[in-house]
Amino acid sequence: MVEVAKCPVCGGLVELANPWVGLEVECPECGEGLRVVSLQPPQLYYAVGFEEEPLPEE
Repeated sequence: MVEVAKCPVCGGLVELANPWVGLEVECPECGEGLRVVSLQPPQLYYAVGFEEEPLPEE
């Protein structure tokens, strides 16, 4: 089953084949790395790798 979600960066449509929460995909329009954060409806958010996560403020 293919779902479609909107890229939060450029607004382009991203096709998701059998999506699950946590799935990481790349937007075909802008190339941004994205992560599925919700399935009903499918929603994407920026995928931040462990080494790229912001440090907590002190």
